[in-house]
Amino acid sequence: MPVSADELIRLLSVLAEEENLRVTVKETMKAGVMAGTGATIGGLMGGPLGIAVGGTCGSLFAAYMTNGKFKSVPQILQEMKPEQKQKLYAQYQIILQGLDYSDIYDLQKLITGDSKVKGMVLEGLSNYLQNELNMAIVGNVG
Repeated sequence: MPVSADELIRLLSVLAEEENLRVTVKETMKAGVMAGTGATIGGLMGGPLGIAVGGTCGSLFAAYMTNGKFKSVPQILQEMKPEQKQKLYAQYQIILQGLDYSDIYDLQKLITGDSKVKGMVLEGLSNYLQNELNMAIVGNVG
């Protein structure tokens, strides 16, 4: 029995959970700008010590502002629109082409038993999230 799109999404969610993968949408760039702005203002007002104080204050403010902006990859996968899920499924038909499996259980054994295949699957997920959904991965991929 071939692997369905829903089964594949569930398997990817489990793998992402095991790897503690999270995503952020442009929040990291905003936080960097806030920290840099704080350091610049501090430097203008207080010289080298002002840079340290301003950078620290800017970083703390950035951390506060971006709190809760990171989502787990399984949460993102579950919130995707049906057409996005279908596109991800189509991408995996290409990635998994040539691998020997007949159902989701065989595929899961194959992925968990071979680090190269697992890395390939996680890299495919990372690429999809970055290229199609404009999200940045936080965590170890592969």
